[in-house]
Amino acid sequence: MVKNRTTQLIYQSIYIGISIIAMLASFGLFDAAYRWDFYIHFTNLSNFLCIIVMLVELHDTANKHEDSFVTTHPVVKFSALLSILLTFIIYNFILSALRDPKSSFTVGSITLHIILPLMFILDYVLFYEHGKLKWYYPLLATVFPLLYVLFVFVHAGFYRFDASILCFDKTVPFIYPYFFLNIDKLGILGVLNSIIIILVCFIVVGYVIMFIDRLFHKLLR
Repeated sequence: MVKNRTTQLIYQSIYIGISIIAMLASFGLFDAAYRWDFYIHFTNLSNFLCIIVMLVELHDTANKHEDSFVTTHPVVKFSALLSILLTFIIYNFILSALRDPKSSFTVGSITLHIILPLMFILDYVLFYEHGKLKWYYPLLATVFPLLYVLFVFVHAGFYRFDASILCFDKTVPFIYPYFFLNIDKLGILGVLNSIIIILVCFIVVGYVIMFIDRLFHKLLR
């Protein structure tokens, strides 16, 4: 894999450059309006987590004096990797039939759902040393999505669970940005089932990635 410090710096800098455009898009700049609901969407929050991780990576890479693998907070990197992979899969394959096709071709959609997720995944593939993942990483990685679910329902409680308030695009309730979190339609048990299924899939995908990572490590030796 790539240990070259200059290559890492260029790649990480390009990612941060695109992420600035993506963040502005998430705030509604390219819609000529303020996206006041930006903070409720997992897409944005998972991307913001990845951007923070990449900023720390860029700082670490800029301060090292020799070529080497990136070693910045591997468990946080893995958690961010799974979260952004979840974002990529749900948006592009699960929710694709439920939205206006035109919305897939906006600056925000392309950068936040395709370019940045794929670049973040490729960053791990290229610049991190493989075969170093710990068995408990996929379990710890569930902390971020669980905190997000907790945040959604605390936030809903703040709005007194008023589902009549719609998101910026007027498609879904502001307090339930995703159909599988909508208590009014699915009920508490339905939402719990959705959360459990997603978490189980999340953990399974985490161990699949770990298996691929170790296999990749053996092939590269």
